[in-house]
Amino acid sequence: MFTPASLLASSSYLMELLPYHLLAYYPFQDRLRYPSWVVALLVGLNMGAEFLACCYCYSIGRDIRAWDFFMAVVSLFIYLTCVKAEVPKLLFIYILVVDYVMIARGIAIFLDIRFFSQPGASYRFLGMPGDTMLRMIPMAITSPFMLKFLTITKERVLPSRAPQLWRTIWLIPGLTSFTILALTWNINVASAATLATLLARLSLLIMIFVIYYVLVASLESLRLQGEAEERARNQEQLLVFQRMQYSRLQKQIEDTRQARHDLRQHLNLIQAYLEGGDEEVLKEYLSKYGQKLASLTPKTYCSNYAVDAVVRHYAEIAQENHIRFDSCIHLPSRLWVDEPDICILFGNLLENALEACLQPSGGPSFVRIHARVAGERAISITVDNTCRQAPAFQGGSLLSSKHGGQGTGTMSIKNIAQQYHGIADFKYEGGIFFASVFLNP
Repeated sequence: MFTPASLLASSSYLMELLPYHLLAYYPFQDRLRYPSWVVALLVGLNMGAEFLACCYCYSIGRDIRAWDFFMAVVSLFIYLTCVKAEVPKLLFIYILVVDYVMIARGIAIFLDIRFFSQPGASYRFLGMPGDTMLRMIPMAITSPFMLKFLTITKERVLPSRAPQLWRTIWLIPGLTSFTILALTWNINVASAATLATLLARLSLLIMIFVIYYVLVASLESLRLQGEAEERARNQEQLLVFQRMQYSRLQKQIEDTRQARHDLRQHLNLIQAYLEGGDEEVLKEYLSKYGQKLASLTPKTYCSNYAVDAVVRHYAEIAQENHIRFDSCIHLPSRLWVDEPDICILFGNLLENALEACLQPSGGPSFVRIHARVAGERAISITVDNTCRQAPAFQGGSLLSSKHGGQGTGTMSIKNIAQQYHGIADFKYEGGIFFASVFLNP
């Protein structure tokens, strides 16, 4: 079985397939679940098994394509295991690579049969190294363009947020691949050497790129629409904060006016106690008045006015609903983050926390918020809260409890974190939801 001819033919065939594996993994080198050497080892084991199968098929004169198809399925499972992304999106991109492989090799087979094969001879994939080199020419010419197109596709596909769309959209290129396989499975010199075969392959190539271009362009439109909706929601939230600050300012003005009026009465009463020599009564009065002033003084949560206004708003909501609210916020009056962004960030974190606490429960609820400056400019924020109902996660994203898609608030938090070169992490454990945000402006 392991004759020199079989070893040479099998090695040449694997050399032909290796660039396609590299093409599939290269755009995702920053999204691998495991170290690169582990991924390379898994791919190498897969190719080693295919090498043994090629040697066996060569020795008995059997067509390698059935085994080739099986190993492509195994490669898909390794791909889904090693790359960190949602399965439908990976299927969408992997099928693009498979389609490219089939079309590029189909064109290469046409050229090989048309110009280098003997008329009437049966075509074999396992041949001399010269055959492999000829079949690699179309791939060598087109792979740079394919790599660029694949990278653009990845950059637009992975951030898209349309879970219902992704459950079915990958079927479009999948059915295209099935069509190619069904129509071109039987390869013989008579059929593969015709001009119609070449035109069919080229037409399929153009069709696939058109399909992917339209789908990716549609995803880009969905992304822009989602960003526009998020900006509109953020503007509405900012307007709420501004109205809240305006109402609080109006209340402070009214309270100040009332305090001035009351102060005159207190001064008159103090003057009367002093003139009458009632020092003990005056001391008792001043003590009670001081306690009353302390209870009327609003609590300050933070030196930064904007953050303090947002936190105070949600603290009052927590107090009205008998939710324990603990805070430890050490932020300066001036931050290196735009005020609208930091308000939206704190607002979404606390709004989500209070919504979870307001769920029907049998025990007390709490919200704990900590924020501080880390290093010179970085900001660390954590919000922990009770959450009786476990939230749903999909592909590392938190789903909304109001609709089937990703949560708008958490999506906005992640976008702001990315904008300031930071991260946002959410997890649930033991009835408590933990939200952590790190900003590194």
